[in-house]
Amino acid sequence: MRRPARTAWRVTTGLPPYPGQVSSFSRLLDSAPSRLGEALIASVISGLVLAGVAFPLIGGVGLAAKAASDEFLVLPAELKTTPLAQRSRILAADGSLLAVLYRENRVLAPLGDIPDLTRKAVMAVEDSRFYAHNGIDYKGTLRAAVENSQAGEVTQGGSTLTQQYVKNALLQAANTKAGQDAAREPTLERKLKEARYALAIEQELSKDEILERYLNIAYFGNGVYGIGTAASFYFGKPVQELTLEEGALLAGIVQSPGRFDPVKAMADPAQMERLLDRRNLVLGRMQSEGFVSAEQLVAARSVVPALNIQPVLSGCENPGVTAPFFCDHVRTVLERTPVGAALGATLEERQDRLLAGGLTIKTTLDPAVQRAAQTAADEQIPRDDPYQAATAINSVEPGTGNIKAMAVNRFYSEEQLPGHSKLNLATGGSSGMQAGSTFKPFVLTAALQQGIPLSLSLYSPNRYTSDVFLDYTPEGTKPYSLSNAGDSETGGGTFDLRTGTWNSVNTFYVQLAERTGVEQPPAVAESLGVKQFKDGDPTEPLLRGGSFTLGVNEVSPLAMAGAYATFPAHGKFCPPKAVVEVLDSSGQPIELAQEDCRQAIEPQIADTVTDILRGVVERGTARGAQIGREAAGKTGSTNGSRAAWFAGFTPELATTVWVGKPQPENMQRVQINGRYYPQVYGGTIPASIWRQTMSTALEKLEPSRFTRPDGTVGQGDDRIVPDLRGLPYDVAVETLREAGFGIRDGGRVAAAPVRRGAVAYTSPRAGRTARVGSRVTIFTSNGREALVEPEPEPEPAQEPAAEPAAEEPAGPGNGNGNPGGGNGNG
Repeated sequence: MRRPARTAWRVTTGLPPYPGQVSSFSRLLDSAPSRLGEALIASVISGLVLAGVAFPLIGGVGLAAKAASDEFLVLPAELKTTPLAQRSRILAADGSLLAVLYRENRVLAPLGDIPDLTRKAVMAVEDSRFYAHNGIDYKGTLRAAVENSQAGEVTQGGSTLTQQYVKNALLQAANTKAGQDAAREPTLERKLKEARYALAIEQELSKDEILERYLNIAYFGNGVYGIGTAASFYFGKPVQELTLEEGALLAGIVQSPGRFDPVKAMADPAQMERLLDRRNLVLGRMQSEGFVSAEQLVAARSVVPALNIQPVLSGCENPGVTAPFFCDHVRTVLERTPVGAALGATLEERQDRLLAGGLTIKTTLDPAVQRAAQTAADEQIPRDDPYQAATAINSVEPGTGNIKAMAVNRFYSEEQLPGHSKLNLATGGSSGMQAGSTFKPFVLTAALQQGIPLSLSLYSPNRYTSDVFLDYTPEGTKPYSLSNAGDSETGGGTFDLRTGTWNSVNTFYVQLAERTGVEQPPAVAESLGVKQFKDGDPTEPLLRGGSFTLGVNEVSPLAMAGAYATFPAHGKFCPPKAVVEVLDSSGQPIELAQEDCRQAIEPQIADTVTDILRGVVERGTARGAQIGREAAGKTGSTNGSRAAWFAGFTPELATTVWVGKPQPENMQRVQINGRYYPQVYGGTIPASIWRQTMSTALEKLEPSRFTRPDGTVGQGDDRIVPDLRGLPYDVAVETLREAGFGIRDGGRVAAAPVRRGAVAYTSPRAGRTARVGSRVTIFTSNGREALVEPEPEPEPAQEPAAEPAAEEPAGPGNGNGNPGGGNGNG
């Protein structure tokens, strides 16, 4: 009777056991009722797990074992798991893969897809009694404890697959570093918790369900999680196609992914030998367990592994991503705009869903159009060009708003190297870009909406000072002054709405804006989705004022592409759209808060604007953008050509091209891609990039024609001249401008009793009709009585205004909506 007592004492003190001790415990466990003594036995074994497996060198473990058994019985049994992190995919419009996003590189594999021999390989090396135990393998745990105690170190683990799954699940659920460290710490509390949860899980899930969960949560090294992901990463094949020897190799990795690393083995013969020894050990255990025959063992051990490493890098930074700035925009849309609100209530929740939710994100990107845009960007302004000019290209489909391409001539990288940047210039970067004369079509649209005729002719000198728009400077307020740009009609002349647009005449357009009023043109632009950048937010109202026409507002190139796509769509505005649909990990659609298309401009007015802009390409400042089919658009640049644009479209596609420096500087007397430019205008490099992009993107489509306007728009409206008699001159001017008329000062006449300085009469007279946009002459009283009030002569159809004295054009810092001053060009 003394021998068993002595044996028990020697085990609890951690001293080497007597021979036969392991078999004695085995017989004890075999004789125990399967359910009745389970909890009690488990509590004792749990103490041994800590005492013999984890801490073989610590004496006095009998006290630890007793404490363990006491604590075990009061631990909670319910394991709260979180869904396994899965990688999300971003797909192009044709279903091809654009990018992969993940926190853990995992693709879930159903158990039915995993070959039977692969499953058995994992069980053979990790838990051969998996289908026999109830979550804790008492025999295996005791055997490991004794062997570790004899060796004086941990040589054999005692955890079952169920316990390993619990450990990984707790690690997965930990969302802080402290929580993750606690899930790995070799403490009594953790071991007890894992054992308790393992017993509970075995009561809730089938063995197959536990095995499937384990195979999908296990780590296989090199950032690879799950057997399905490991099959594609290491062998370049789906998990269903794994062979016996491939499954055995993967099963051998799990114990120590860093030690048995196939990637290192490909470059190091010693590592390869270690990997093959491990694989062969797994195969040997499979044969010992009866999973394979001796013949299969010999054949499998003779096979040299056909490793085919296929890394899948996460994020838009992956060099294999062909549209990285579009990828960046997709993430921004889903993380930071209302479109992705259904993915989570906070930015952190939405980011986590993208990186771990196993989403399928279907986008609008057309790979063929993207290739055309990226090739044009890189060939016309190479990324390594010494001048380091940048270009951003956006292509949007009229009538849908689908973004077909988004290209920047930069590597998507934070490396401090030339040609590298993560700043998405295609969407405006951090502060937007001044748009230059690409804003003139908004003024043109407002003029047509107000009934101003196409035939309205205005003398437009090279320099012009407005008596309507003001300019605020540090020295005080003065009238807004501007001049024409170098690529337009610099000599001055008479222009109508067509020729003034074709030649991008600044002084004509400011006079046109005087007639439309300060509010209507910005309202047109805003209705087409164009807003101002402010503190990185591209949703601020646009600045008003005379310089609005010349594009001083800092805006997004993508927004401009969306706005220009409205014209060939007959006035239907569709907000630029990157994401079509998002599916969750089970393939169910997630509702997105997409903004609908709307009729923003009357169809006939949109068609008339298109017809005028067609002339810009055919005979105006953008002749370099001709592509052998009908096209329309508008050039633009800012003071000193700090930025140059071409925004153009065909019936099928609208594309904007911006060229500039990320840190703006004048593009004058510069050499870009081996060519010297006295000054970069919208009709030079931007028009050339546009031509190359569109020619390639549309080469497989039959040319189509724009819808011709029916002629009802542009004839102009007649309005009644208001009665201004007796009003102060300034009030009369404002009243006529609000009615859409131009103003001409007729001087002073004798008209008592009308007081001096007040309006005596107008020409045409009050009550008569005049064409909107035409000038009404105001005569003011000099306070003297006239013997006979003269009938003024009818005003000629066109009377040139006197050219003002030459003044310097306004520079940066103009106020009243004129912050950039004034010489945006065509």
